[in-house]
Amino acid sequence: GYVANEKSQHPEQRKNMRPTCNKNTHKSGVDINRNFPIAWKPHKFPECDEEYQGTEPFSEPETQALRSLCDRYNFKAAMNFHTYGSMLTHPYNHATHSKLDTPDDELIYQELQHVFQFQSFGPAIRTVGYTTPGESDDWFYGEKHIISMSPEVGPESGGFFPPASSIAGIDSQNFKRAVHLVGKAGFQLNAAAVALAGSSSFELTILNSGLSPSIGGQFAVVMGGLTAPAGSSKVKSADGAELETSVSETVVAFVGNQIERRSKAH
Repeated sequence: GYVANEKSQHPEQRKNMRPTCNKNTHKSGVDINRNFPIAWKPHKFPECDEEYQGTEPFSEPETQALRSLCDRYNFKAAMNFHTYGSMLTHPYNHATHSKLDTPDDELIYQELQHVFQFQSFGPAIRTVGYTTPGESDDWFYGEKHIISMSPEVGPESGGFFPPASSIAGIDSQNFKRAVHLVGKAGFQLNAAAVALAGSSSFELTILNSGLSPSIGGQFAVVMGGLTAPAGSSKVKSADGAELETSVSETVVAFVGNQIERRSKAH
C-alpha cells in the first residue's frame, strides 16, 4: 500500500494490495489494522471497504510477521504511528466503554501522556470517535501484555500528506517521544533522599517506574556529597536487613537486591 501511494497521482491506498475488489481494483486490499484477533468479526466490512478485515485473523503476511516477532521476543512496549492529528490512542480500541487490565496500566499510559502532551488521549472511541475491531494495539496489550499505543501525528491541516516543510518538525517531535518510550520499556530509575527528623539518618527511596526490572540479582548505589566520617554509616533496607556498604568521607556505596518492574525500594 505504501509503494502504491508513492506511485499514484491520487494516493488513497490504506490497505495492503491483496486483490479483494474485482469491481474496483483501487479499493482492493485488507486493512492490516483490522486483521488481529481481539474483537475480530467476519463480514464486519465488505471486501471493497477501506476497513475490510480479511477472511480470518492473521490472514495477511504482514500481521503474521508481527505475530511471529512477538512470539520470539518479550517486547515491553509498542508504538504504532498513524496519521493524522495530535492524538494518542490506547487499548481497548474495540470497546465503547474501555477499561485497562490493571490500575497500574492506567498510570503507565497517564505517565506517558504527561510527557508526550497530545491534545487528545484515550481509547479510539474518545480520540477518533469510533471503535476499531481487530486492531493491533488491542492484541499487543490484551494477548501479549505489551504497553501499546498509536500516536496520530501530523497537523490536521496537512491531512494524510502534510507538506514537506512539516516533515522535519513531525520527525523531531516524535523521535523524542519514541526515545522516551524506549527508556520506559527498560529500568527507569528515580531516587529521592529525605533526612529523618531528630536523627543523622536519612531515608533513600529508589523507584523503578519502568516496565522491566533491574538487570541481575543485585544493584549497586553510590551517593556523593555526604559528611559522615568513614566507617560510621550503616545502610539498612526497609525490612531492617543490613546491606553490604562501603563508606568514605563524602561517598556511600552499597549493594541491594534487584528492583522489580514498577516498584520501589527504601
